[in-house]
Amino acid sequence: MPESISRREYLQRFRSARTWAALDRATNEQMQVTYDTHTLEPNSLNGKHVVVIGSGVGGLTTAFEILDRNSDVKVTVLEARDRTGGRCLTLRTGDTLTEDKNSNLCSHLGETQVVRFDRPLGDSEPYLNAGPGRIPSSHKLLLDYLRRFGVPVEVYVMNSGANLVQMSDGPEGNNPAVYRHLEHNTRGWISQMVFQNAELLLGHCENQAERVEQLKSLMVTFGDLIPEGKREGEYVVGTSKPGQDDNEYASDRAGFTELPGVRPGKIAPAFQLEELLASEFWKKTRFYQPVDFLWQPTLFQPVGGMDRVQHAFAQQVAARGGVVHLNSPVSSIDYKNDKFVIEAAGKLFEADYCFCNAAIPFLENILAPNLQTVSQSEGFSEPFKQALQAVYKAQKNPEETKRFLACTTKVGWQADRSLWQGKPLKTCTDEVGNSVLTADKSEVGVVPIYGGISWTDNPITQIWYPSNAYHDRKGVLTGAYNFGTDAVEYGRMSVQERLEKAREGAALFGTEFAEGLQCGVAIAWQNMPYIKGGWAQWQNVQDSVIHYNNIVQGTGVNGSPNPRFFIVGDQVSSLPGWQEGAIASALNAISRLANSDRLLPYLSALPDTRLMVEGL
Repeated sequence: MPESISRREYLQRFRSARTWAALDRATNEQMQVTYDTHTLEPNSLNGKHVVVIGSGVGGLTTAFEILDRNSDVKVTVLEARDRTGGRCLTLRTGDTLTEDKNSNLCSHLGETQVVRFDRPLGDSEPYLNAGPGRIPSSHKLLLDYLRRFGVPVEVYVMNSGANLVQMSDGPEGNNPAVYRHLEHNTRGWISQMVFQNAELLLGHCENQAERVEQLKSLMVTFGDLIPEGKREGEYVVGTSKPGQDDNEYASDRAGFTELPGVRPGKIAPAFQLEELLASEFWKKTRFYQPVDFLWQPTLFQPVGGMDRVQHAFAQQVAARGGVVHLNSPVSSIDYKNDKFVIEAAGKLFEADYCFCNAAIPFLENILAPNLQTVSQSEGFSEPFKQALQAVYKAQKNPEETKRFLACTTKVGWQADRSLWQGKPLKTCTDEVGNSVLTADKSEVGVVPIYGGISWTDNPITQIWYPSNAYHDRKGVLTGAYNFGTDAVEYGRMSVQERLEKAREGAALFGTEFAEGLQCGVAIAWQNMPYIKGGWAQWQNVQDSVIHYNNIVQGTGVNGSPNPRFFIVGDQVSSLPGWQEGAIASALNAISRLANSDRLLPYLSALPDTRLMVEGL
């Protein structure tokens, strides 16, 4: 294999690659761990003080579960920012967003943005989910909490056949192609080839004649081939050939150039197989296929914004007596007289147990040396300390894409929904003098886009269309969501430069579309104070499997086998980048607290974060 082959290309070319096996194995093992957790015995922590550092979803879940099972426990949450939620961030009009100047853990504050979305009369409140934006139906823990807390959810559209795929030198040149056009033409031509070569492909198998017919029948359905007659098994798109009446078999799955209505419509000409192969659309873009477990065609989102999740948890914590201190960054954690001594915003807090929801690399400058220095008898357990040091080392990698905390950026825009949902129909006079409703000439044959994601090989990577309030006049788009080197470059730009680059990327989907984008806002998560990344990348940690399994167990202090310090958050889960992972980590940590003599099961493989989050 040549060295120049990309990791993405390798995984797509070799489907049996070890990484895929590791992903499946790690996910299955994590599910077994999470759903076999042991909860705290009622009131087992009465009289104790628990401090939770960080109010992300993992930290708030920890606080809620402890308070929910103990009537006389004291729970204090110390949050460095002026809001709860961590990366669960929804931006609305009037909100401010201030990044650091760079991605270093300790940096100076940079420029501040003010969100200025407009709200026309009758429209719902506009918002941008700057962090997590969707909930798969398989995320049972999160969905169950939302049900219990009374948080309504609605469908998030991951994929619409009307979404667009834009790439350089694509089947439409540099112009975007319609998703369904690419998908179904590809499916049709491949099905035709399989149909025509069914005997060769199956070889000499038992009941060969029957199996050949079954395979052909499958391909007819799979690719929408002609099912019978002289042209059985052909993929036909468009009008009949001269002297042939097979129009009833012409496949319309790929769409139309004129939509059917009073008239029958005109089927869009097919991209030929050679064009599709030459375009390499599956490599140039993150062309979505609804076969990925986490990314079903429809997912969920809370009504009104993703921060409804963290607000619900925070309210439940407060209702049970928990206290959340905002603007309280932790400056030190020590251990004296059998208690953790935690300093935050000039105040000291003593705790019997400490749960850290902050990103692991921040602990290097917070934990007292006697707790984390390797090869000392005092402090945390030796395996735990070694795991911390391995993560610290990864975060210090000069190459930003290889650090523990991943770089990722988003850009949000507000615009008139007509730019993607189509202009209102207008009345005109037809050829016989009747008044009829018709679409604008530029939109004949164009199916409106209601939700879903359009893809491009431009650094903006993708455009998310809103999956709510479809009849509002305006909507909020995610105009860029990128990772890796693209995100690193965006993070080094000023906000204005990011917006200009994002508008350039949007122009590939149409000049009118790009010019209509307004009220831009951009966020580089690697620059966000006290966060510094979108998710954890354990694949960048040396001996990651060993260190991960040690760190998730929590640790005792000064040789005690009973864990009293725990790390939580999606950073210590097999669902990095997902709120479900944050919740699972909290439940696993509480399980260790409740059953200190029972280790969490060992994960023999860790998920590849890029597969889990970026969906390669």
